[in-house]
Amino acid sequence: MYAVVGVWEMDPAMRHAQTAALERIVPGVAQLPGVVNGYWSDFADPGRSHTFIVFETRDAAESFAAEVRGNTENQASSGVRNLSLELLEIQAALNPD
Repeated sequence: MYAVVGVWEMDPAMRHAQTAALERIVPGVAQLPGVVNGYWSDFADPGRSHTFIVFETRDAAESFAAEVRGNTENQASSGVRNLSLELLEIQAALNPD
């Protein structure tokens, strides 16, 4: 399995727009080929969030990461800026199923 891990700068003044966007994003990601699970964190501090999306294959994870990297205009319109986006191979899991 592979994960796409993101760190995001969030504009606290645009929290409503971010919540509305997340309500569209989560169901869309759930429909992607090869997705296993996904996690979106609330602000760890007033301006930062983390995401962790798991895929069955490297190809599926790479495809998703490319889409995220190409979506900066929509991200900016919700007060979101990507600080880092990494593709990682998962070495072990508590619940691999």
